[in-house]
Amino acid sequence: MASGRMGPGVIAHPGAPPDVLAERVAALQAAAKRSHAEKKAAARAWLEGCSAMSLEDLRRSTPARLWSVAMLHLGGYDAAAIARAIGYTTQQAGMKALKHPAVVRIVALVRDAQVERVLRGEYGVIAQAKAAAPTVMEHVTELAGGRKDKTTGERLGRARRDADAIRAADLVLTTSGDKVERKALLHLHVLEQLSDQELEAFSATGAWPERLAGVVGLLPGPADAE
Repeated sequence: MASGRMGPGVIAHPGAPPDVLAERVAALQAAAKRSHAEKKAAARAWLEGCSAMSLEDLRRSTPARLWSVAMLHLGGYDAAAIARAIGYTTQQAGMKALKHPAVVRIVALVRDAQVERVLRGEYGVIAQAKAAAPTVMEHVTELAGGRKDKTTGERLGRARRDADAIRAADLVLTTSGDKVERKALLHLHVLEQLSDQELEAFSATGAWPERLAGVVGLLPGPADAE
């Protein structure tokens, strides 16, 4: 059995005529030009729309390098440190990036969100205090004797000294609203009942009118002021 190819073999194709090639090249160049113009127009439209974009829109559309510049700036990096971290050749390049509309918009949106969280008590010291409050009050409640063993009835975690337990209990009751300071309210209510002469006498001597003898024991007088 014969092996190998039979016949004249492969003949090289002469290719398209020069006029056809020229037409194809011109079409490719026109397409590339249109694509470049479209990309420039899209980039210009994005740049102009940055000032109105949401943070999520910016996150999806902003180049990674510019997004990193904004995050580093929010983290406290200056222009020189940003240039080194990102890979810019000069500090001026870092400063120019900080002025980019997308970076400016991202920084403004993040800072506005931080301010809103601070005002709502969800950020900063207030938020930390709120987060720690349940644990702190649980500890104080135990010191006041508010938790006991279901089996033995023994108070768990109660302060060893009665004075400490009483202070802890006072704090718990005040925080819960079960202990209300009423003396100031009573003081104000009684003052509203005094005549002008009685008010003058009270301001001069600190003594309450005799007709209020029934409530004098609940109100501060000259002896308390001393």
